[in-house]
Amino acid sequence: MDSDLELHYGRLRRFFFGDEPWKIAGKDSDIEKLFQKFFFKLRTKLQRRKENEKQNEKNAIPSASSVLDIPDSSKFLRHHTTRLAVNIRKKDVLELREVNYLRVVPERVLSDYTFALSSFIAYENRLKFNQLRRLRVSQKNLPVSERRDEILETLQNVKVLLIAGDTGCGKSTQIPQYLLDAGYDRIACTQPRRIAAMALARRVAYETLNEYGSKIAYQIRFEKTRTLRTRLLFVTEGLLLRQLQTDPELNQYNVIILDEIHERNLSGDFLLGLLRNLVRKRDDLKLILMSATINLQLFQNYFKDTPVIKIAGRLYPIELRYMPIKEHNQYESGKKKAKIDPGPYINILQMIDAKVDSNERGDVLIFLNGVSEISTVAEALKIYAETSKKWIILTLHSTLSTEEQDKVFDIAPLGIRKCILSTNIAETSVTIEQIRFVIDSGKVNLVKFDSKTGMHSLREYWTSQASADQRKGRAGRTGPGICYRLYSQQHFDKMEPFTVSEINRVSLESLAMQIVSMDLGISPLEFPFIERPNMGELEEAVESLWRQGILEAGNTKALTPLGKIIANIPVEIPVAKVLIYGCIFEQVEPSLTIAASLATSSPFTNRSFREPDVLDRRKNIMSDDGDPFALINAYREFVEVQAERDDIRRWGREKGIDVQRMQLRRQFKELLEHSGILEAENDMDSRERRINAGDRKRLNELKKDARCEVKKRKVLKPEAHFDTLMDSEANKYNLTAIIFGNLSLMDNVQALEFYMENRESGIRNILKSHRLNDATFSILKFIVTAGVHPQYAILDQYNSYKGLSNYHQLISFASFIETTKPYICNSLRVPALALLLLSKSVICSEDDYSIICDDFISYKFPRAMEFFSVVEQASATRRQLARALKKSLEGDLSNNHALVKSVVSFLRSEVEYILTRRACPDDTKELGFILPSGEKLCEDDDEEILTSIGFYEAQSDSKLEDELSINKTAEKKPSIEYFCDVCQKTLSFSTTFDILRHKRSH
Repeated sequence: MDSDLELHYGRLRRFFFGDEPWKIAGKDSDIEKLFQKFFFKLRTKLQRRKENEKQNEKNAIPSASSVLDIPDSSKFLRHHTTRLAVNIRKKDVLELREVNYLRVVPERVLSDYTFALSSFIAYENRLKFNQLRRLRVSQKNLPVSERRDEILETLQNVKVLLIAGDTGCGKSTQIPQYLLDAGYDRIACTQPRRIAAMALARRVAYETLNEYGSKIAYQIRFEKTRTLRTRLLFVTEGLLLRQLQTDPELNQYNVIILDEIHERNLSGDFLLGLLRNLVRKRDDLKLILMSATINLQLFQNYFKDTPVIKIAGRLYPIELRYMPIKEHNQYESGKKKAKIDPGPYINILQMIDAKVDSNERGDVLIFLNGVSEISTVAEALKIYAETSKKWIILTLHSTLSTEEQDKVFDIAPLGIRKCILSTNIAETSVTIEQIRFVIDSGKVNLVKFDSKTGMHSLREYWTSQASADQRKGRAGRTGPGICYRLYSQQHFDKMEPFTVSEINRVSLESLAMQIVSMDLGISPLEFPFIERPNMGELEEAVESLWRQGILEAGNTKALTPLGKIIANIPVEIPVAKVLIYGCIFEQVEPSLTIAASLATSSPFTNRSFREPDVLDRRKNIMSDDGDPFALINAYREFVEVQAERDDIRRWGREKGIDVQRMQLRRQFKELLEHSGILEAENDMDSRERRINAGDRKRLNELKKDARCEVKKRKVLKPEAHFDTLMDSEANKYNLTAIIFGNLSLMDNVQALEFYMENRESGIRNILKSHRLNDATFSILKFIVTAGVHPQYAILDQYNSYKGLSNYHQLISFASFIETTKPYICNSLRVPALALLLLSKSVICSEDDYSIICDDFISYKFPRAMEFFSVVEQASATRRQLARALKKSLEGDLSNNHALVKSVVSFLRSEVEYILTRRACPDDTKELGFILPSGEKLCEDDDEEILTSIGFYEAQSDSKLEDELSINKTAEKKPSIEYFCDVCQKTLSFSTTFDILRHKRSH
């Protein structure tokens, strides 16, 4: 291997590595990077070897075995080898030299290069075989393997099987494989979290040698690897519920495994009730319930005569040390404690440093109850780590980006340990190797919902005994460990045996709607739950659905047309309503952005709120009118950065924005198109469709390669802690990087998806639709208010707001939560008149010229003229809105420009009134718009709509018409006329780029 090889290295690399199916691997893939390292090491070794060889042996090419002590790859079974061995043998050296740009490569150089490839393949195969051998030994030693035959034999004779397997027994990975081997070929395994479903699918695929196939797959919301060849599918509980809506008998499966049922979340409890009924109907369906810690009596009573198989765990010895911080009043759950003291955590790290050799592997996992506590302790531990030079401090919680979460799996340098501070997400969903020490605070944050106030309270509680044991078990997965409990044995004995089920502490609106949408023929109040929720809370949820127009009046077993659409969109009810109203008011693009932000946690990172520089840099995107408009500004700037091919990751860090949380728009758009409320866009010509088809094919190939890409664990930098470890990450997420091949496969997928979703015209439309004029601003306020209604608040704490005025405002908000004090989230200011169009109870009184909305807000008018003007405009606009909603739900996607104009005109009405919060609201159940005459407004009367529109149609000024026209034309493509000499005709193009592309097509 000499200078000739170096000269032709790029040519050879281009030939053997690329996107074509016959090539060894993709360009810049992990496999090629590994080969490059291998190639240069091998070249050095051969060079030294040749210097010591005799003259007559100089030209001999040694075998791979003689150079590297590698067994002949032909001795491996085919499914034990990498796919590289099959592809490399397709062409021999002489045939390769016939390729155009390889003709200039000397035969000796080509032989040397192919020898290096063959050696690399043999080396990789040996590694793979050794890994496989170790894997099979490990599988055989798992406790669950001893019960394999018992599990399969029992399952043959029963329809429901309960498996209680302790931590580390291998039930989640091995039992699905046993079922596959036994001949079951349509298996679904549920997981409570998406991260667990994806991780288990990858692990089982690896263990079954199916990494490059689709026999083992996962499916979560908006993402799947499933194909027609899939036999084992890992899904979230919510996804299986969605499948039950379209396939009530789940005929696509013959075995369903419900894993981690001890978590008792809302979806899991609902599934238990549905599947208990389903196994009675289907003789061929098997149901397996699995958990590490479980209330056996509760489940055995629910599933009568269900056999139980108990499996011991495979944990190394764990030393348990109780180190209570404070004894008095420590067991008072649900009350706000003083700021957490990091001292005990620092003391334990110091103890580990003093007693354990730093060269011994073993990291620390700390369980804390919330992000605030994690931040406080992490900051203190970082100071200690920077002094001792023996620790890397990392954090793990759900508000971190996927990239940041993945850092906890990387390896610490020799002589340094990781200290990971986590919420209870690390109890079951995530398994981190090399954890030797666990520090358990004993605390957990739980959300409790009060249906009377609509407020979620996030409070600190003691965890359950079952969860504490789960936490302890994290220390004994890979070797002997120590668990430090920062509470006493007495406090442990006082803890609840199991975690309180989610059904007894969260809002039940979505659950009640799902029950009705299943067409079970029963009311939500009659559903056979494994543990019945508070019936008062369930009744409140049903009434709330009725008031929102989701349930039919007087019928708790049927959904309205609006309810049916919402039930088919797998998001929270307010988010679905924002999407629907966005379509009705022809504001799809900004509504998608708002809905995407409401559906996830805030795109602003927690860390950014503690950094003044970041807060200062994002001042330009913040809005005084409310959070949704700040998010619209943020997304517009995000798209601008993408379109200009700038460093999107750097932009996200500078603004304190997690760019991955801004990617749900495309999926929401597809949901709306599938539901029929939004017409699918198809404005591409035949050539653009061909290009799109090619890009789609490449995207699918990239996704497959990305799933199969070997993720090598990196070594963390000693000085990089939780707050700086992402700063050194280079930009990989722009189109320029795609062109020059500087992206990882997953980044390639994300960038190509953005490009396909937002081609030149799409980017242009997004930017224009996110630059809001006054009319669009008003209508978006109404859309968000309609979505989150009836969640609103009056601004004046002294009851009467601003006295007589024509500019009263209310605050609409998406959620109301209490931590240290009550907060409203995703809030915005809206004209108070909006309530007259949205409230389900509006009572107009001619006696005192007042209007009462929802028995809560009172509008008092000084004169009859203003009163009757507002009543007439409100009643007419309500009728228009009801009619437009009905048409859209029936699939009529005709223009609603008149409705948009009416709503904006009404919200801008310059009418003076006094806005008052009623001190003692009436408890009336009457719904509807009650006119001054005492009659209820008929909102479905088309003739009245046409008559009433004229009242204020003539009053609308030309400025409003111009604003709406400008907004409308903003959606249209600009047209550039170009005469093509080849086509001999004048063509219209959107951009000069399109003209150049057309010219090149000839």
